[in-house]
Amino acid sequence: MIEIVIALISTLCIALGWIVHRKTERIKIMENQLSERKYKAYSELVSLFYGILIDVKSQKNTNQKFTMTKMIEAKRDILMYGSDKVFSKFNQWLCATSEEKDSNKQMEYFLQLMLEIRKDMQGEKTVVKLRDILINLIQSRKEVEEFIRENSLSI
Repeated sequence: MIEIVIALISTLCIALGWIVHRKTERIKIMENQLSERKYKAYSELVSLFYGILIDVKSQKNTNQKFTMTKMIEAKRDILMYGSDKVFSKFNQWLCATSEEKDSNKQMEYFLQLMLEIRKDMQGEKTVVKLRDILINLIQSRKEVEEFIRENSLSI
């Protein structure tokens, strides 16, 4: 009789172990899918900004319809997959583009958004600062220092 009870308990433990393992695997798969979608959303948003930068530097007119469509898609994707901090910084920048007359504030919010995306992708371990992102955009330390000084940016 004891052998039957032990066999039943063993079978039950194996079944419970399998169920827990299966649920854990499903959670991992869902987390990986979310992570992939989040990184894709971030990548597409950053690519959109750099596409606009290319147009500006080459003095080419930006395709407004395409840009608007991509921005709306970015809004959707950041809402769905972005971290809370990235979502907040994205909204702060978006509101500044329509509410702030001060383009310097808009630039600060943009840089903060880019930094928050980087932090989220790096697990908060990035050593990159706002100034570094501006250097990446402008490509000249001297021009960055002049830009910061002339525009009284607090970065």
